[in-house]
Amino acid sequence: MTLPTSGPLSLNDIRVELQQAQANSSLDALSNLAGFTNPDAVSEFYGYSYAAYNTFAINTTSYGEYIDACGLDASDNKTLYFSGSGGTAACPAQGVTLYTTSALTTAYNGGGFWWRSKQCNAAYNITSDGFIEAIEAC
Repeated sequence: MTLPTSGPLSLNDIRVELQQAQANSSLDALSNLAGFTNPDAVSEFYGYSYAAYNTFAINTTSYGEYIDACGLDASDNKTLYFSGSGGTAACPAQGVTLYTTSALTTAYNGGGFWWRSKQCNAAYNITSDGFIEAIEAC
């Protein structure tokens, strides 16, 4: 759900959008979670939509072996998405499915190859349906 762009807007509306418990309902806590800077204001939340995903970056060069992927010293140039919260950059765990869009509707076709993530300093074995089969630290 996206918060309204005008009209009444309560801390409870914001708390629900951010999927927070009642105990985490101060304006400061909610603003920090949304990534806003001080001074805090309810008006910052007009039109705000909480992301139900995290981002993950890899290099678009694939390898048959993890050791080869780990040997790549190039920047990440592909952003992928996985279920999470806040739209923040994170390192996914084994068993997570990766997607090409933030709507989490189109799985990333990893082809069963190894992909280097400089962001996470690891190589990820990703199946053709986006499933992370294995992770090796680089």
